[in-house]
Amino acid sequence: MAAEQAPPTPAVRDATATRRRILQAATVEFAASGLAGARVSRIAERARANQRMLYAYFGSKDGLFDAVLEHHVLVAQDAVTFEATDLPGYAQQVFDVYRTRPHLVRLALWQALERPDLMRSLTPVVRTMSDKVAVIARAQAAGLVSDALPADRLLDHILTLAHGNLVLAGRAYSWSDAQRHDLGVSVALLTAPGGAPPKEE
Repeated sequence: MAAEQAPPTPAVRDATATRRRILQAATVEFAASGLAGARVSRIAERARANQRMLYAYFGSKDGLFDAVLEHHVLVAQDAVTFEATDLPGYAQQVFDVYRTRPHLVRLALWQALERPDLMRSLTPVVRTMSDKVAVIARAQAAGLVSDALPADRLLDHILTLAHGNLVLAGRAYSWSDAQRHDLGVSVALLTAPGGAPPKEE
């Protein structure tokens, strides 16, 4: 019989709770002010933590911003089901994630403005995207998904369509059921098997 694991010590529990409070406080601060406008002092105060703890856990304000983005992107990915046979549904689920998480919308806008290359440096995010590309490639080989575009570029286009609503934030059409429906139609047209690229002039 395997020995039971000892429960976390109070110090470990306290460290985990502190890190969680810092991430929560940083989410609020970065969503409101971006990376350049955020203040570590405000994050520490909201998190009920010493500023030194922020640097001990995350190294720098940039490191904290990266950790916040990685955390929320991975949470969002866990909320979405990915199946190559239902890429329109996948795109609509991504849409729903943003529609129900306004802080993620603001973080994504700040990231695109201030840290445009960040996503390519987050190993867990890169790994999950690579897994999705491999699934799409297998579906293309089986004739289930259009192979007019390579799998990686096809996924990029799907996500571009799903994320396109970010630039419409605040407009009447933005995050509406009509937009969600149109997104599904667009991705269905893009990914339907047998699709051919346009003729070159």
